[in-house]
Amino acid sequence: MEYLADPANADSEFHGVMEKAWAEQKSETDHSLTAVQGLAEIWNKVEERKPQIRSSFSLLKYAAAIVVIISAALGWYTFKNAQQPIPIDVAFLSKTTQKGEKVKLILPDSSVVYLGTGSKLTWPSHFAKGKLRSIRLEGEAFFEVKHDTKSPFIVHSGQMQTRVLGTSFNIYAYPKDGTFSVAVRTGKVGVSENRDGKLKHLSLLTPGMKLLYHLKAHDYTVSNERITEVNAWIKNSFAFKDIALPNIFKSLERYYNVHFELKTNKLNQCRFNATFTNKSISDVMEEIRVMSGKKIKYKIDTANKTITVWGEGCQ
Repeated sequence: MEYLADPANADSEFHGVMEKAWAEQKSETDHSLTAVQGLAEIWNKVEERKPQIRSSFSLLKYAAAIVVIISAALGWYTFKNAQQPIPIDVAFLSKTTQKGEKVKLILPDSSVVYLGTGSKLTWPSHFAKGKLRSIRLEGEAFFEVKHDTKSPFIVHSGQMQTRVLGTSFNIYAYPKDGTFSVAVRTGKVGVSENRDGKLKHLSLLTPGMKLLYHLKAHDYTVSNERITEVNAWIKNSFAFKDIALPNIFKSLERYYNVHFELKTNKLNQCRFNATFTNKSISDVMEEIRVMSGKKIKYKIDTANKTITVWGEGCQ
């Protein structure tokens, strides 16, 4: 021990390491692979520096030094490993809206999401820099994504995957409707199909472009849309372009929190182009009646929030 305590007698390289490691040594010995590898390195250094001839007394002192160095080295590696950050599982948050409800959310990266009625959004409690910013959507939402070229923003919605770096766009993805859509307001958006674990690129969209993806047929179409209509629903404006009446009713059900009862299949063939802005549900129904040439009839049960619809059809 005196040999080690005297820097003049001890190897200067080992003395500094040993002194620090000995002070920080823990009572338990570390037998991990890292510690064993570190010990092997020390032994190699010892073998390289060991003189060819030693007196018995010198060898005893050197052996004592080796014992302490080994113990100190194991303690040092234990201390070093204790300083490594412990992986923390990322928590996931979610928000579900009810019929007639829509909310504004701020994600951990400061991106803004307007979540539509009857929708669910799931996202991690934080995004790691340089990693994918992945979230999941069921329903409708308009995104204003913060630009980050090193961390692509990905929205998973059923079999459809939307990837951006920083832009604003709308996703409509209600599973029961059978058709999903992605419409771009600003920037560029890449849309892919994730089918049976295989990712297939479908299209790159720019402002004013809209992709319709058909769930059963697994095909899609791309069309143009007015930029002002991409997120019109946020301001209570709904635009329908050549949409079948049953599908219009599905959207109205969600946003007005009502239930439609169709008394005849003749109405399934009715298709309309219409825009409703800040209209009450009674005003909307009256406009639909007029557009049908007054062939569609309806009755609103306010107490039960039910609208019964019948008529001769639209042919």
